[in-house]
Amino acid sequence: MAIMGDMADLSDIEKQAKDAVAAVIAKDAVSGAALTVPVMCQQISHAARMHKDPKDAITAVCRGSMNAVLLGGQSLPDAAVALLEALPNTSLMMRTGPEDLMSWVMEGIADVTPVAGPEARDALRVAIEEKFMGASVIFDALCDAAARKARG
Repeated sequence: MAIMGDMADLSDIEKQAKDAVAAVIAKDAVSGAALTVPVMCQQISHAARMHKDPKDAITAVCRGSMNAVLLGGQSLPDAAVALLEALPNTSLMMRTGPEDLMSWVMEGIADVTPVAGPEARDALRVAIEEKFMGASVIFDALCDAAARKARG
C-alpha cells in the first residue's frame, strides 16, 4: 500500500486547507488574518512533508486558503501579507529555502486573482510591494500565469 503523502491528491490538499481556514473564519470573522495565518502555516508545513512535490502541495494549500479568505469576506491583501511575513519561521521547519517558499506561496495567492477580480489583484500587488520591495514583479508574472490557466 502506498504512503498517503505520496498519493495525496492536490485537490484534497487544497480543500483541506480551504476548510481549515474557513472554520477559523467562521469562529471569529473579526480577527481575520491574525487567526488564519497560523492555520495556513500549519497546513503548508504539513502538506510539504506529506507530498512528494512540496511546490505543488504548498501552492495548493495557499490557493485553498486564499479562496477561504475570499469567500469568508476577509481582506486578501491583509491575509497574503501576514502569511508572507510568517514564512521565514515556517521555512526553518522545512527542507525548502525561504525564497522558493515565498514564490510558491505567491503562486497560490495569484491563483485566486482570476476569481477575485482586477481590483483584488491590484490591492494584493500594492500590499506585497509595500512589504516586500520588488516582489510585486514576480507576483504580477504569477497572476498573468494564473489568468492564462483560468482561461484554459
